[in-house]
Amino acid sequence: GSRTPIIIIPAATTSLITMFNAKDVLQDLRFVSTDEKKAQGTKRDNEVLIQRRKSGGLTVPYRVIDNPLKLSQDDWERVVAVFVQGPAWQFKNWPWNGNPVEIFSKVKAFHLKWAELPLEANVSKWAVTVLNLDRMRRHLDRATLNMFWEVLDKYMAKEKPHLRY
Repeated sequence: GSRTPIIIIPAATTSLITMFNAKDVLQDLRFVSTDEKKAQGTKRDNEVLIQRRKSGGLTVPYRVIDNPLKLSQDDWERVVAVFVQGPAWQFKNWPWNGNPVEIFSKVKAFHLKWAELPLEANVSKWAVTVLNLDRMRRHLDRATLNMFWEVLDKYMAKEKPHLRY
């Protein structure tokens, strides 16, 4: 089967990361809001293939989706990261009985938020890596978003070494 890792993001348009801006955020390490992308006429795709640039000029593909219900059993083996919105219903109909605690023991969880806003209560209880974007200091976005890849690389080396990363 494929060795391309899968990243799941929230389907909610209120999420800071959506299918509209996933490429900017994860590939270019640049935060562009969903509203901005819509204003530019960006269409919403069902999935996005991002090319992650690694040191040494190597690029590795990652598949980004926001509707995990279409995934096969085989696909689930390749899910390496999920961006968590907050409400537990995001995980309704997921494997592992849709139980966030169990899911996060199988998939690395992240939460992208504005630094000045309070942390969603659920997120603080769960094993989630929080990425804070600073509205006042946008030049820090790149370093913050790069943390996502640093954490994910370590996780994949340990838990999913058979996938390409």
